[in-house]
Amino acid sequence: MPTEVYDSLNTKFDAVLRTPGGQIIETGRAQYDAANNSVDFEGSFVPLYAMGTRLEIVRVYDGVMVHRFTGEVYLSSADMLRLVSVQAEVLPEAALVFLYSVDFQGTAKMNAKVEKRFLFASHTVEKEISFPVKAHALSVREIKFNTDLSVELDPGQKLTLYLRGDLGIPAISVEVRQAIVFGQEANSYRCRILPLGPMDEIQLKNYVREISLAAARQSL
Repeated sequence: MPTEVYDSLNTKFDAVLRTPGGQIIETGRAQYDAANNSVDFEGSFVPLYAMGTRLEIVRVYDGVMVHRFTGEVYLSSADMLRLVSVQAEVLPEAALVFLYSVDFQGTAKMNAKVEKRFLFASHTVEKEISFPVKAHALSVREIKFNTDLSVELDPGQKLTLYLRGDLGIPAISVEVRQAIVFGQEANSYRCRILPLGPMDEIQLKNYVREISLAAARQSL
């Protein structure tokens, strides 16, 4: 089952307190308690609310509202509020900012410059090379994959991934953003997904949306 590649909801996260109509009351930090199905919100000034009042606490990640908790006020003070009997909802924008764990084997192809040597001279030519990859994290915007240690890619390098599995997209063009140290057995790269065709873009968004919902169900 896929899980999201970010901190658990059991740790404190940035959040806003809102009315059911979407009006922001206060910004602060919140924490989900799975055992009691409750969420605590802390802020510099939290208005007092009567027990039973329905409010929302919305998780904010990288400036984007990604996870909404709706429940009833159980505790209320000037700097803390607790909602109980909460209903959780993953918001569509979560697919844009989170990387979710996946497991796709496949092949990458790219053009690389190689030097050809002759008896008295040499010159550089471009040659298509391919190598195996294992994709392990995915969002609508980015993908992370591992390669063996013989493959070294630089930021800005463009390549095409051909991944086997249920993603349903035959080829994904990407650009390397970051090389990540991954121990002594593999190299890992974080890449930006380049523009897809209309149908492939819809397929990717639908797929990431599904795994984001599965991840949310696991975390609750």
